[in-house]
Amino acid sequence: MAKTPVLTEEEFKIFLKREKFGFALLAGFLCVPVAIWIIAVAITVARPFSFEQPVTIAIPKQSGFLDIAQILQQSGVIQNATAFKLYVLASGKAGSLRSGTYSFSGTHNVASIANRLAMGPEDVVVTIPEGFTVFDIDKRLSDAGAISAGDFINIAQQADDFSHPFLQSEYVSSLEGYLFPDTYRFAQRADVKTIADKMLKNFSDKVFNKMDEAIRANQQSFASIITLASLVEKEVAGPDERRIVSGILWKRLERNMPLQVDASVVYAWKTANPDWKPKNHTLSAADVKIKSAYNTYLHFGLPPSPIANPGWDSIDAVLHPQESDYWYYLSAKDGKTIFSKTIEEHNAAKAKYL
Repeated sequence: MAKTPVLTEEEFKIFLKREKFGFALLAGFLCVPVAIWIIAVAITVARPFSFEQPVTIAIPKQSGFLDIAQILQQSGVIQNATAFKLYVLASGKAGSLRSGTYSFSGTHNVASIANRLAMGPEDVVVTIPEGFTVFDIDKRLSDAGAISAGDFINIAQQADDFSHPFLQSEYVSSLEGYLFPDTYRFAQRADVKTIADKMLKNFSDKVFNKMDEAIRANQQSFASIITLASLVEKEVAGPDERRIVSGILWKRLERNMPLQVDASVVYAWKTANPDWKPKNHTLSAADVKIKSAYNTYLHFGLPPSPIANPGWDSIDAVLHPQESDYWYYLSAKDGKTIFSKTIEEHNAAKAKYL
């Protein structure tokens, strides 16, 4: 039977020295690629790059640093999301990056981008076009990082929370129609009620206070004007056409005819699903059968509240309608408005232009 060799104490010490050297050598070989990788990341973080054109991005609320890294890379602000992630983790900024709208121009590097996001954005500047609904405004504000999606839709249903005189009416059920279209600047941390109130104050200055006192005093009349203006706003674009359409809708109301405004049907669907859109941009026979108080094909008179936020031109068109022999109109595929005096002319126009 073979004997197991036994090392002397001196031989064992020599063995340990050799093994330590081997382990150290192995560790060294393993560390080299890691060190090279760390150096490469550090170079990437510090390497400057320039923007040929300003780049604006929106970081939604509740975005984590992993989400932000992807947004930055997809928008072309940075080229290496991994380097950004490692930098914010190593620098302790991963939990300090703020939501909001940012604009980058000039020369930056990954580190300066991260530092900018940690400092927070400048004020949010948002343009609300004429004819936007509360659903559109909610998306515009959430895309800009000013609010969380759905917040504006919710606050718009709480008209009683605001003190403006034009809202203190049994004929007003939401903020829709009273959020004046304009370009607004908001502090990044402004709450949604402050944002809505700024739009309402603008409406007060540019619409309500410009009205005749008699109109302002008659709550039903004022609410009806804004509701009708919202229909005109969504139906036609040109100022002259708006006055003609306003005259047509006033005549239909006086004759107790259904208004049959397509835009009201679209709004009826959007109250159930804000993302709803008619197929091929045209309402079908099934679409116009939706059971809703906003469906002006099924219900006579005005809808219960505005279907959009009109600009001053549409409001003025309702206040000063143009008399004509027309009773019908449609929007052709090229955007032109075709007017008709009889239902026969209108049906012929539909066959020709739609």
